[in-house]
Amino acid sequence: MAALHSAGLIELLDAAASPLSRPSAAQLLPGTSVAEGIPRLERLLLAAALEAPHDLGPAAAQLVRAGGKRVRPLLTLLAARAAAPGLRARGRVALALVSELVHSATLLHDDVIDDGLTRRGLPAPRVAYGNGVSVLAGDWLLTSSLDLALRSRVPGAVEALVRTLRKLVEGEARQLALRGSVAFSAEDALRIAELKTGALFAWCGEAGALAARAPVAIREALRDFGLHCGVAFQIADDLLDFEADSATLGKAVLADVTEGKPSLPLAIALKRLPPLRADLAALLVLDLATPELEVRSRTRAFAVKLSRTGALGAARRVAEMERDTALQALARIPGSPTRELLEQVTQSLLARQR
Repeated sequence: MAALHSAGLIELLDAAASPLSRPSAAQLLPGTSVAEGIPRLERLLLAAALEAPHDLGPAAAQLVRAGGKRVRPLLTLLAARAAAPGLRARGRVALALVSELVHSATLLHDDVIDDGLTRRGLPAPRVAYGNGVSVLAGDWLLTSSLDLALRSRVPGAVEALVRTLRKLVEGEARQLALRGSVAFSAEDALRIAELKTGALFAWCGEAGALAARAPVAIREALRDFGLHCGVAFQIADDLLDFEADSATLGKAVLADVTEGKPSLPLAIALKRLPPLRADLAALLVLDLATPELEVRSRTRAFAVKLSRTGALGAARRVAEMERDTALQALARIPGSPTRELLEQVTQSLLARQR
């Protein structure tokens, strides 16, 4: 990332992502990328990916160009403003970029672990460039995120990021250990959601507060806000695997289920209807040699049985509780227009369709 490591790094980043005008609430919905200078930050993200050595840059850049909601950098930027209304938090944009670099790295790694074929509606980078390149590209983005957090000179940012990366790895390890299992619990699924998604959202809230040099109480409130916001976001994502169509979702419906990934809706369904475990086990042994018509038939039958358990509604209620807990944490910081925008974003997380 030589281009981002030159003198005046933080000045460059802050200037590049300064909003031209106050964004409207509608622009802050997760499905948009227009708020707080996010479009300009997109260019910095692509530049960071392309700085990777040898053949790693194209793989990382492919993922970046495929787009994304950019919820994590948006929350980081807004958290900084909410923590110190009226003040320009030095380093906030660098940390916002860090959050998306880390997220992009985890996606590159996840696709290799899961043998994923698509990502954001396009072939996964591992399909085009191979598993080795995809893993190393993810490693590059992670090291770049640490370097950028260090160069942001925001006190405590690197230490918080290292703690977060450990949680992300733990979450991935827990998920991997339960992959293909039909005996995991709702508690298992929630813990994975906390570690894999909630932890990075929590860092976004804390990083914004750190950039604003906010008091400990504000940092803790924004960290708690991010944690519960992230868990709600993950449950909503899990629900999409059951409720969205493949064209909207960008991958096959029930793809996470057939890949053996534990999720809250699935855990609730298996507990409510134990015979469903046998059906799930049968789905998990299907392979490429199984006729596509049979795969679709079995998947459809499984989805119908699962929906009759009421598990999807139960999981949505848990997501709503997590959202409400996030809003309660947010209420611990002083009221401001930016806090209201954060509330708008939080409310929108459960309304997402992709």
